Amino acid sequence: MKINKILLIPFLFLLIISCDSGIEPKPEPDFEQISGFKGSVTFSGEWPDSIKRTHIVIFKNPLLQASDFVVTNLRFISNEIPFGILTYNFSSLDSAVIPPAPGPFEPGEYAYVAVAHQATENLSLARRDWFVSGVYYSNGNTSTPGIMLVPEDRMVENININCDFNNPPPQPPGGN
Repeated sequence: MKINKILLIPFLFLLIISCDSGIEPKPEPDFEQISGFKGSVTFSGEWPDSIKRTHIVIFKNPLLQASDFVVTNLRFISNEIPFGILTYNFSSLDSAVIPPAPGPFEPGEYAYVAVAHQATENLSLARRDWFVSGVYYSNGNTSTPGIMLVPEDRMVENININCDFNNPPPQPPGGN
């Protein structure tokens, strides 16, 4: 009986400090105070059978040569986009492969935002394993990838990407 009382006191203490709102849902984040981005990907054409995984990828600096496709330049890899869908909505607040935890996205300019797929079963960070199927363009200019500007304490909307499997965009250097 004495042992039960000894165990009961720490249990009650932990219960009290861990329950701040009971079972209430967490409040929605205030998008006016979080740095990040959101948008959608629209797919057209038939998905190639060779695709094993598809992700949104974001690079800080442009991909002008094969050596620019490095982990130190990579800022975001989304979780996998389901195979065969027509539209995919995304947000930097979603879970991602890189960064590993959702949350505010670092403010700044990002030079290359794309949807890329791989024919490999496991995630590879080698450029030769990626094929770009869609690129983010800004202001209707499809001649060069758009710059995504993420201001501090603001959620950027309409980072929209079209992926036409029948007419893919130019590939960054270093691929097959």
